[in-house]
Amino acid sequence: MRIKLWLFALIGIAVSMLVVGIFFLTVVEKVAIKNIVEHEQALLEHQAELMASNLSHGDIEQVKNWATLTAELQNVRSTYVVSHDKAVIASNTISHEGQQLLDIDSAAFIFLGSDKLYKIDDYVLYLAAPVLEKGTKNASHYLVLKKYIYPELHHFAVQVQYTTLIATIIFLVFSTSYFVVMRNGYIFKLKQFCAAITGFNDGKTAIRISEDKDIFYRLACTLNDSFALNEHLGEMLDEKANLANLVSDLAPDAVIETNEQGTILKVNNSCLSLFGYNTKEELIDQNIAIFIPPKYQKMHHDSFMQSHNLESVLKTIRNVEAMRQNGTVFPVEITISRYHTLKNNHFVAFIRDRTQEFADKEAIEHLAYFDQLTELYNRNGIKAHLKSAYFPMQISVIELLYLRDINDIHGQHIGDCYLQAFTKALKEIALDNMQLARIGTSKFLVCHHAGGKEEIKQMRSLINKELVIQNMVLKAKFNRCISSLDCADSFDSIVEQSELSLRGANGEVNKVVRIDPEFHKNVKREATLKRELINALENDGLYFQYQPKFDAKTLKVKSAEALIRWTLDGNFISPAEFIPIAEKKGLMPLVDRYVIHSVCKQIRSWINLGKPIVPISINLSARHLFEQTTIAYIFQKVGEFDIPHNFLEIEVTEYGLIKDYKKTAINMMRLEQAGIEMAIDDYGTGNANLETVLSLPIKHLKIDQSFIKLGMKTDKGKVVLENIFSLAKSLKVKTTAEGVENQEQLDYVKEAQCDDIQGFLLSKPLPLEAFEALICDSEKANTTILQR
Repeated sequence: MRIKLWLFALIGIAVSMLVVGIFFLTVVEKVAIKNIVEHEQALLEHQAELMASNLSHGDIEQVKNWATLTAELQNVRSTYVVSHDKAVIASNTISHEGQQLLDIDSAAFIFLGSDKLYKIDDYVLYLAAPVLEKGTKNASHYLVLKKYIYPELHHFAVQVQYTTLIATIIFLVFSTSYFVVMRNGYIFKLKQFCAAITGFNDGKTAIRISEDKDIFYRLACTLNDSFALNEHLGEMLDEKANLANLVSDLAPDAVIETNEQGTILKVNNSCLSLFGYNTKEELIDQNIAIFIPPKYQKMHHDSFMQSHNLESVLKTIRNVEAMRQNGTVFPVEITISRYHTLKNNHFVAFIRDRTQEFADKEAIEHLAYFDQLTELYNRNGIKAHLKSAYFPMQISVIELLYLRDINDIHGQHIGDCYLQAFTKALKEIALDNMQLARIGTSKFLVCHHAGGKEEIKQMRSLINKELVIQNMVLKAKFNRCISSLDCADSFDSIVEQSELSLRGANGEVNKVVRIDPEFHKNVKREATLKRELINALENDGLYFQYQPKFDAKTLKVKSAEALIRWTLDGNFISPAEFIPIAEKKGLMPLVDRYVIHSVCKQIRSWINLGKPIVPISINLSARHLFEQTTIAYIFQKVGEFDIPHNFLEIEVTEYGLIKDYKKTAINMMRLEQAGIEMAIDDYGTGNANLETVLSLPIKHLKIDQSFIKLGMKTDKGKVVLENIFSLAKSLKVKTTAEGVENQEQLDYVKEAQCDDIQGFLLSKPLPLEAFEALICDSEKANTTILQR
């Protein structure tokens, strides 16, 4: 009876333990989930701190390596690196990169937007960690991890089940078998079990109990399964640790982990390379101060001892100096992060060498502020220097002459030597607080605080100074502009005005000039008109007026001259102003083409509209008539608009600029043979003389208005005019009198048998509409003109 009661009691106790075990299993599962989440979250946050440095330096490859390596861990489903706008920049699946997270993983997208620390859905753990921008608490990116945790929970559950089962079995076995064990001598077997359990706890994971076919067989099997399970879990943890070490060793930056006392616990391979050590063992257990230059060690110690100092440097990018094993000091960029373990705090430092970066910066600054040939300041360099100078000061802009000639004759190498020799001579002059700069190909700048007399004395010593260059001697020839500089902000304006003033030297040598506001005004006016003229030529911004030519006998309209006109911002710009600018700035070919195109187009328009037409003459510079391109363009436009050749006449100007009389004569003859008449404009002035008429195939002379006015004043002048008209008649050359402004002049040129007349007396230049009306009324022209 006692035995039965004892057995029922044992069974009741066993059932109670099983119930407690099941309850314990539920609790443990929650604890297990919490531990897994905390562990994985700590790893992810640690990686986010590491990745912040990579992203700040644009090291996308390291980011992608993390996504690939992390995804290879057991049970990891997906890894993403997501920007603040939820775009995937790195993933374990390459095709996901560049897409929106919502498009490839809506569950991860919803979780990331929920502001939860983690989420578990069907044993899939969702974790996210922000990647903070440098020096801020703002997240620039997020790391997202999806991991299947059922295997780990299953392992924990199995352990709990086995533990509960083992405890129950052990209790039942020991309780029910106590007397049997005692009676049958199984004490030795139990001691084996105890020794095995103790050894396993001491780290002997490979230990196992012999599975003899006796009463303890099932217990031995259960314990061996538990040992095997725990050994497997240990191997998994070792694999994770090895992977973390691998990722750390692959990082390009030095990574150093220490405890709260500054003792080094871990380093990666980049750390060895950076600081000049051979093995990690040389650094493990050393103090972090081994990397700190002696002059900063006290400051470092104080920061570690005072928590507020330590907090101020965490997760902050700092530029400091570090020390290699050989004692050399070099610049580094360092970021320190902290993470917590069960026992204490650990610190991880990410260190990047900035030696090359500093060297590159210095080289770039030198390129930005110094002239490479002379090693003087360049324009940017002298401006930066003057920001800290005191004012007022005197400046001289020097233009070294004949550099181009030296380059052409002796080669650019000698030209460079010429510049270097002149630089050396400049450095030898003695002026108070002198600073030199090369601000252009052949322009130098001298800034100083010396008086005017001392400057003149020193600068005179440079005039014709012999510069020895290899086996030759060249004398320094230059012009300079002197002025005063009152503040750094006026530098650009003063230098610009000085450079413009040097243009006014007009070929003189060793000349000293000063800033001339009127000259600058004219130069800027010319530059503005050049720019606006180019724009007008490109956008059809010029127009024409037409000055009729009248038959001297009938006074009817016989032809007309197309005169180009320009209005800028409502102001009329005289051809006397913009044509010389076009010639000076090389725009005359464009102007000529514009005139040819526009007049041919207008003649075609009249033909299409069935309006009366008279020949139209255009003015072209003789300097371009020897060029085949000019003649080809005339024929091209005449053909393009299909106009009769006799409706176009060319008046030639600037005869003195003809470079090749032979080619010019041939080209003129081609035009004459095509039916396009050629006229000499402004005959009687400049280089337009009898030689021009005889050298070129000319059939029309336009007598200049000044010649008409002067010739009419004296008997000798009238004789000269009469001879010109008579000579033209004998050469079968048609004549036109320009500038006929009164009746006396009209009567005279008619009596002198001039063919055509042009002038304000008969008609001023007319706008297009008025000219067209005049042509339509040509039958009444004689009466209308006389009334005017």
